[in-house]
Amino acid sequence: LRQPRGNAMLIGVGGSGKQSLTKMASFVANMACLSIEINRGYGIAEFREDIKKFMIKTGVEGKDTVFLFTDSQIVDETMLEDLNNVLNTGEVSNLFPQDETDKIAGDMISVCKEAGIPETRDNCLAHFVSRVRDKLHIVLCMSPVGDSLRIRCRQFPSLINCTTIDWFHGWPEAALVSVAERFLENLELPSPEIRASVVRMCGFVHRNIEETAVRFYNELRRRIYTTPKSYLDLINLYISMLKGLQDIVEVKSERMKVGVKKLQETNSIVDALRGELVKLEPILKAKAIETEALLIDVAKQSGEANIVAQKVGQEEAIVGKQAAETAAVAADAQRDLDRALPALESAVKALNSLTKADITEVKSFTNPPNAVRVVMEAVCVLLGEKENWETAKKLLSRSDFMDLLQNYDKDNIAESRLKKLRKQYINAEEMQVEVIQKVSKAGSGLCLWARAMDVYADVAKEVGPKKLRLDEMKAQLAITTAELKEKQAQLKIVLDRVAGLQKTCDETLAEKNRLQAESDTTAKRLVRAEKLTNGLNSEGERWRSNITSLAAEKINLIGDCFLSCACISYYGGFTGVYRDQLIDTWLHQAGVLHIPASVKFSLTTTLGDPVQIREWQNQGLPTDPVSVNNGILVDKCRRWPLMIDPQMQANQWLRKKEENNSVMITTMRDANLLRTLENCIRLGKPLILEDLGEQLEPALEPILQKAVFKNGSRLLIRLGDSDVDYDNNFRLYMTTKMPNPHYLPEVCIKVTIINFTVTMLGLEAQLLGLVVKAERPDIEQKKVQLLLQMAEDKRQLQQLEAKILQMLSESEGNILDDEVLINTLSESKLTSIAIGERVAEAEITEQDINEARGRYLSAATRGSIIYFVIADLGGIDPMYQYSLGYYTSLFSRCIADSERSSDLTMRLSNIINYATLIIYQNICRGLFEKDKLLFAASICFQILRNAGEIHDTEWNLFIRGPGAVERQGMPPNPHPESISAPMWDILYTAEQRVRYVVPPKVLEDDADSAAVAEQFDGYEDPNFHRSSHEAPFEDLCDSLKRNYAGTGVPSDWDTWMGSSNLMTEPLPGVHNNTVNIFQRLILVKALREDKLQQSIAAFVGKKLGPKFAE
Repeated sequence: LRQPRGNAMLIGVGGSGKQSLTKMASFVANMACLSIEINRGYGIAEFREDIKKFMIKTGVEGKDTVFLFTDSQIVDETMLEDLNNVLNTGEVSNLFPQDETDKIAGDMISVCKEAGIPETRDNCLAHFVSRVRDKLHIVLCMSPVGDSLRIRCRQFPSLINCTTIDWFHGWPEAALVSVAERFLENLELPSPEIRASVVRMCGFVHRNIEETAVRFYNELRRRIYTTPKSYLDLINLYISMLKGLQDIVEVKSERMKVGVKKLQETNSIVDALRGELVKLEPILKAKAIETEALLIDVAKQSGEANIVAQKVGQEEAIVGKQAAETAAVAADAQRDLDRALPALESAVKALNSLTKADITEVKSFTNPPNAVRVVMEAVCVLLGEKENWETAKKLLSRSDFMDLLQNYDKDNIAESRLKKLRKQYINAEEMQVEVIQKVSKAGSGLCLWARAMDVYADVAKEVGPKKLRLDEMKAQLAITTAELKEKQAQLKIVLDRVAGLQKTCDETLAEKNRLQAESDTTAKRLVRAEKLTNGLNSEGERWRSNITSLAAEKINLIGDCFLSCACISYYGGFTGVYRDQLIDTWLHQAGVLHIPASVKFSLTTTLGDPVQIREWQNQGLPTDPVSVNNGILVDKCRRWPLMIDPQMQANQWLRKKEENNSVMITTMRDANLLRTLENCIRLGKPLILEDLGEQLEPALEPILQKAVFKNGSRLLIRLGDSDVDYDNNFRLYMTTKMPNPHYLPEVCIKVTIINFTVTMLGLEAQLLGLVVKAERPDIEQKKVQLLLQMAEDKRQLQQLEAKILQMLSESEGNILDDEVLINTLSESKLTSIAIGERVAEAEITEQDINEARGRYLSAATRGSIIYFVIADLGGIDPMYQYSLGYYTSLFSRCIADSERSSDLTMRLSNIINYATLIIYQNICRGLFEKDKLLFAASICFQILRNAGEIHDTEWNLFIRGPGAVERQGMPPNPHPESISAPMWDILYTAEQRVRYVVPPKVLEDDADSAAVAEQFDGYEDPNFHRSSHEAPFEDLCDSLKRNYAGTGVPSDWDTWMGSSNLMTEPLPGVHNNTVNIFQRLILVKALREDKLQQSIAAFVGKKLGPKFAE
């Protein structure tokens, strides 16, 4: 890329790293790596627009650019012609219209000026082309598979002449190991030795697949490709899947451990709970007696306290009444006092307001005013002095005059003084406050005082008796109250004693209740413990054994998971026989490398869910192991599955499987393909893309690559020329009706190819269903219902066990205190037992049904054999194609039209014979005359091989010849002129290799021979043959040497070889008795190959009937 005009053509199968290497090299060289974007409708016009952009980017802008172009992007061969021109001359004729050419010439003026080139139009355009050749680096990624590359290189020589060719070979062993080491270095494995073994196993599996793919093509003419991309997918799938599977096993194991631990804890505390109950029983009895005695004592003491309280209550009522009366008298006296007090307070206030000057003023009167004189006389009366002015002045002159008035004993005023006061002064005009106020301030104060003493004395007269009575009542009340307090104190003592007893009684009762509650809790725990242990003890035993097996399973997952990932990544395109061979080889190598793995690996066991598999079968998935494994591949594969489905079995199953998810169905030819795709991707619906050819729509590329990217919180995928929201629930399934499609590596690395071609066992099961449905519809209906019921019951069992283990593992504290949990566990277990019993009964019923259905198996087997013979006719002529739908309808019609019989054996014989003949006749209508005998013979041979009447050894000798022959011990050919070397090889091989283990003969009414036959153990021997002599060709070469003198010379062998009917003409010597009718065909093939076709017709006529040999 760093060289001017440096272009490359990278040749290698898809997935070998051509594009990745180009992008990395572009990055290192600091160049933009661009490619075209293929969408629906992309053609030569769009391609040329892209070429224009690349040329302007390099020629005008002068940017070094890598144009990455792959053979999968060739939608029109004209594209290669244009690239051929660019590589050769740097331009494409008439690519730019005149206006664009003028613009380029204008844009190149500055570029030419900078380069020192004269700025003429021709120079500008020539410099543009030169820069395009220098800076546009074309990298072609081509696949060597098929004839396309050879043809294109011959048509467009610049692809070779103007590029550097780099051929990408498969990765060598060292590269495979190095990559595996790099990827697996952080994977958690038990030891470095196991890690090293897994790394080596990765390389071994990849190499083994490459070898098997070659053999697969040589034997069956079916192409399967494996690339480094497949190898990387295997490693990445293993890394992601191992941890997930081990975590699932770990969670199961931990839950079972917790369940077992809880059960052990429960069992261990049951005896302790019983002991607690025994200990609590006497304590509870003692507490009950003690509480009873205390209750009696409390009742007695309470009665006595009630009597005392009643008496105290009566006395409290009396005291209350007395207190009320005393309060009433006191209130009455207080009311009278309240009447005199205002006048008294007013007088005191007036006295307090008098000053010494006011007194001096009054005292200074020589001849006082009359009102002052009268007031002073009234004061003198109250003070017990003479009523004259002189005496009054003396009083006024006393220093304690004011104290005398203020401290006057108003409660003990002499009656004589009051009478005199009232008689002479109170009512006198001069004693009125209004009058005296006008004369003298001091006089008015003294007047108020004198009048107040009069009012107070008057009130005190009434209040006095009341006070006496009040004092008496208070005294009586005090005595009564003292007595009451004494009795209340006595009552308190009694009540305190009763309260103490009550407290003791309450404490005792509470203790008794606590013990009773503890006893009840213990009893309930015991009941729950027994319920738990009785319900789950059997589960506990199973859990314990499962914990051990799960621990071993977790270790074995290292190998089992690897083999499962290898199956998902590699073996989907192989047929069942090759898959079994691959598994056996891988499992053996895992044992050699000491990688932990199950003794008998099964993809169904490792990745399959039995409940889910039963559901799939109810939805139409065939029940044979190959089809079940195919279902697992569809479910677990990381790339979208592409199913080789000539019989439409996968298509019908997927339609039923995704029916509830609103599956959409379309074809590659649908004009609305992209719109349908967009709807399914947006809404997360499954899409079945059916009837695919060998080429996939280029617009599917981002979907097949799962090129999902994130924009903010949105998941998007590029579809056509727009970004579409991607829903993770989207599923894409692809099916093709082509029986043997040739998908190039570029397709293989983007999808998971799964061979869904019907198998012998799968078709046999389907045809058996047709036969039983026609003959015994009740059995078939019952089987369908039973399968549905068993699938649902097993799902419930699985869910219930998971629920029980989850509840046990999530329980906190003492599990026996959680009544809801115990009841739920108990109910779950009871439901589980009921369902388990139902499943067990259903399995027995299923066995009975299968046994009843098995009686019709011979008819289904015959139908399956004939179908596979018909399917192989396509190898003779591509015109001979028959769909499974047509065949099953024809087979059903044969069942209906065949002769009825009440005897089952006779009825089955009628179905078999009639179906064989009618199907043969119907198929023969579409065959050339030359192929009819071959068809009849194929049916006959396959029926006999299935019945064990033709052994594989003699069959291979008849069909393929002797193969490699050990000539060291071979006797010389006695008559080379008559018996050619290949003929002699067949005869010698027949004598040496065709030797069998045969069952002992049972003679009539011979008990000893019957016993010997029963004890015979050779039925499983690979050389067992029930319809042959032990050595049918024994001494064949010697017989020919002795009894054959050459062609035309009379002899026993010459007589046989000259016969017109070799199949009925007796053979010479013992061989007439030892060689069976099929083995005669081997002799015919060796000695009279010209009569082989006639002999095969006779053989077919004898075995199947003359109608098959016409």
